[in-house]
Amino acid sequence: MREIFYSFLIFCFIFTIFSCGQTTEENIGSAVSKTNDTVNDASGAINNTLFGGTAEGSCEKNAFIVGNLVPEKGCHPNCKKNKAVIWNLCEGQKLLGDSFGAVDATGHNGSIYIADDDYYWIVGKSITKHPLKYHSGYKESEVTGIAVNSIGDVYVAGMVRKNNKEYTAYWKNGELVKAFRENADWYSEKNVAADSNGNVYIPGWRMKSHTTIYSAYWKNGILKKLTTTYDGEATDVDISGGKVYFSGAHGPICDIPCPVKSGTLAAYWQGGKMTKVTKVNTAGYKKKWVMRSRASSIHVEGSKVYMAGDVDGFVPVYWKNKIQHELQVEYNLDTCHYCTAEPIDISVVDGKVLVAGYYNHIGGGYRGAVYWLDKKLHKLCVDCDSSDAVAVVVMD
Repeated sequence: MREIFYSFLIFCFIFTIFSCGQTTEENIGSAVSKTNDTVNDASGAINNTLFGGTAEGSCEKNAFIVGNLVPEKGCHPNCKKNKAVIWNLCEGQKLLGDSFGAVDATGHNGSIYIADDDYYWIVGKSITKHPLKYHSGYKESEVTGIAVNSIGDVYVAGMVRKNNKEYTAYWKNGELVKAFRENADWYSEKNVAADSNGNVYIPGWRMKSHTTIYSAYWKNGILKKLTTTYDGEATDVDISGGKVYFSGAHGPICDIPCPVKSGTLAAYWQGGKMTKVTKVNTAGYKKKWVMRSRASSIHVEGSKVYMAGDVDGFVPVYWKNKIQHELQVEYNLDTCHYCTAEPIDISVVDGKVLVAGYYNHIGGGYRGAVYWLDKKLHKLCVDCDSSDAVAVVVMD
């Protein structure tokens, strides 16, 4: 979903961020340098083997995962020590500093852009924070997504408030462009995309008469319906080859587990056409029900459409051109009803499918950032109090 051009800045980025800890334009340099101490994974090593590579460098050097972590055990849930973090699939991790919670990331021209509370980070030759500005009485933002178009303009999507009402909004290069709302129940999802002409796309859903939820998106603040029948939602957006793709789910909502012929199916939309995924039972889940599925993210390369999501709320999967692939878990799908694995973002690196998200084991009190590379599960920070992964950035 988030692809950018590989350039000489990649070397600068890796050398600077994982070695030097440069200062920033908002005086966060000292905080960054002090938080560069890495938090060990299960093996206690932050090195080239962290992401399944070898010391000879066979790991995926151009893949990055962005997320959050609370380093100290016993801190959760009352302390406020969340750190924004970037994991590199060869170099280990880099703590960026105190954070209210990174929610999305993308890349452009050798730098990583991260949406976080009421500002965004740019991580490249240095680390900088850029505040979001307000006008006309709007305030109290909640950031939900970030995108950089091909000419380098930065778009951030989120929510603002005015007179006790919530509005979906987006910013361009830190300036509030538009705030809008519908005269009905509505919701705009995380994620945003923008094309080279400055058109901004935000996925979501709208409820009609409190009975029908239909998938929708907003183009430059104007509501566009993806469907008019059944229930559903649009969750993510990607632009590839000049075409706009949306991921989500479509179909009647039902309680888990869903009886035969019920339940939503993961789907994607392009050019007004909806494509549903192939419905299959999961290998580790033996109950005789037809699953409901939901795609939470989408990434398009040429004719290949990749989506990550879940089946029945706790079975992590990805789809490639409608075909479902189950991701590895460490719990029994039939017995551990309090265990979940949530795929959040998907991309492709060196021909391998890379999915990032988080892993919950409620009984064990663990919520941790994870990724799957070629369907194999890897934990990012098992010694942290808590952590999650919110985005994948691949440098090409």
